[in-house]
Amino acid sequence: MADPALPATYNTLPDPLKQTLVKSHQEYVKGWPGRLFAEYINDLDSGGHLAVIRDVYARCAKEPKLWPFIQVIVGPWTYAAGHNISQGFNFLCDKPDDLLKLLRGCSSLFCEDDPTTTVHGPRDCFRELITAGSGLHVCVVRAASRQTHRHDIHIDKFQTVCKRKEDGSCDYQYLNTNFANHMKDVVPWFLTEVAPKKVGEAVREAGERESKGHGPKW
Repeated sequence: MADPALPATYNTLPDPLKQTLVKSHQEYVKGWPGRLFAEYINDLDSGGHLAVIRDVYARCAKEPKLWPFIQVIVGPWTYAAGHNISQGFNFLCDKPDDLLKLLRGCSSLFCEDDPTTTVHGPRDCFRELITAGSGLHVCVVRAASRQTHRHDIHIDKFQTVCKRKEDGSCDYQYLNTNFANHMKDVVPWFLTEVAPKKVGEAVREAGERESKGHGPKW
C-alpha cells in the first residue's frame, strides 16, 4: 500500500510554516510512534486544524520576529472547539524570556494584559492592538510554571479593543461592538467552565489550610 499523499492545502503553505510543522511532527511521534508525516498533516487538515495554524501564522506576519519563537505546535483547536471565542494552539519555545522582551517592545502591535484579570492561568498575555474584528492573543507561561504548562497563541474572534499605555499595559476600550461581542462569547464559558473550577480550587485550598492549622474554621 502506497504512503498517503500530502493534501493540496499543505503545498500552498509558506516554507517557514512547513519547517515548523516538520518539527511539530517530530514531537508528535513521541506519543504516536510510527505515524507518518503525511498522516499527521492529513489529520490536521481534516480536523480543520491546519487552517487554524495557517491563520495564526498569517496573523504573526505583522511582527516577523514572532513566528520563529514557535518551535513546536501542540494541540490546535478550532473556533467550534474554543467555545466560539478563539482558535489557536499551544506551543513549545526554548527562549520564552526573549519572547517576552519582543512582545513588551512591540509598542505599535501589542499591549500587556492586566495579570489580575486574565483567565489564561500562570501566563503573561499580550493583545494585538486592533480597532475592530479579530486579534492575536499571545500568552507566555511564567517561569515558575514552565514545567507544567505550555505557552499559548490564539486568535480571539472578537478581540478586546485596547490602546497601549506608556508602561506597555492595555488600556481597555469598553464602549464598542467588539467588547460587547467578546463578552457575549466569554461570559457563558467563564460561568460554566472557569468559575466552578476556581471555586473548587478555593475550597480545596481553604481545606488544606484548615487541615494544617493555618486558617480559620468555616
